Amino acid sequence: MGKQTYYPGLDVLKLCMALLVAQRHIIQIFYEEGSPWRAVIGYWLSNLAVPVFFTIAGFFLFRQLDDRRPDSSVVYRYCFRILRLYVIWSLIYLPIDIYNWYHEENHSVVSGILTYLHHFAFDSTIPQLWYLPALAFACLVVGFVYVHGIGIAPLLTGGILLFATGTIGNNWYFNQRLPEAVQDVMHLYSRYFLTMRNGLFYGIFFVALGLALAKIRRRPPFWLSVSGAVASLVLTGWESMRCYETNFVFTTVFAAFFLFTTAEALRLPGGRVYPGIRKMSEWIYFAHFYFFHFLVWTRPLNPVPFTNRSITLMILIPVLIFAGLMTALSGTERGNFLKKLV
Repeated sequence: MGKQTYYPGLDVLKLCMALLVAQRHIIQIFYEEGSPWRAVIGYWLSNLAVPVFFTIAGFFLFRQLDDRRPDSSVVYRYCFRILRLYVIWSLIYLPIDIYNWYHEENHSVVSGILTYLHHFAFDSTIPQLWYLPALAFACLVVGFVYVHGIGIAPLLTGGILLFATGTIGNNWYFNQRLPEAVQDVMHLYSRYFLTMRNGLFYGIFFVALGLALAKIRRRPPFWLSVSGAVASLVLTGWESMRCYETNFVFTTVFAAFFLFTTAEALRLPGGRVYPGIRKMSEWIYFAHFYFFHFLVWTRPLNPVPFTNRSITLMILIPVLIFAGLMTALSGTERGNFLKKLV
């Protein structure tokens, strides 16, 4: 029997996570500081998105590898495609970067270019795009190590140690308790590499988890996956609120696993719609930041009062419509080129 290639639950999970990312950024930019949604979405639920994305990406990538004759070119082609997406979307967002640079107090051309290249190499200039080079790097490392004979257990062990390092280093709640010499090293690291939210400290473990899920077919019973997902959601909420962390959360390790196994096991009606849902999630993730600027630029012409609810609706509804249109157009002969953007 061939491998299952169709997972509607994972497509729905990706859509939910993409919407959480968009809402996270809406809250960070537009909501007032004391809004409770900053805690619920910004600190808690949206922290689940990237671990889930890494895990799903690793799962689908490494399902393609035949363990009897592992072909590393499968991994290299995938990483090249992800990096190509990063370049394309960075170019799409270049007008926003130029606009932001122009409105800085000191918009020196040379310093602007150097700053852009620095962020392009080690982070990104648009909040959500950092995920693409991080994914490419993590897949390249995990794929290279796995193809050359290192087992899943050592990969997960090394990955969790890197993730723990990133979690401690990224979060003031933990890193302020470190020895001063260690903090000095971290400051030096941040000066050159900008962030630990990258493929090394963030991506490797979750991509390796996707590898493990692709190669080890045994799964917990559905009731246990659901129970684990609920329990891990509670734990991530507790940790996020206690540590005020908006990126790295230790307990997302459990949440990513149980959310994945729960979604993977779901059998949902309406089979033809789910590939479209998967594409919509990618359009939402990549394109939503443009809609923030459109809202701000058109505010003088907008008669709608700006409240948390109205801002959210005025961004998410157009984003959903746009994602649906792009997904539909990419299925036509004329719009076939749009498939290269997601």
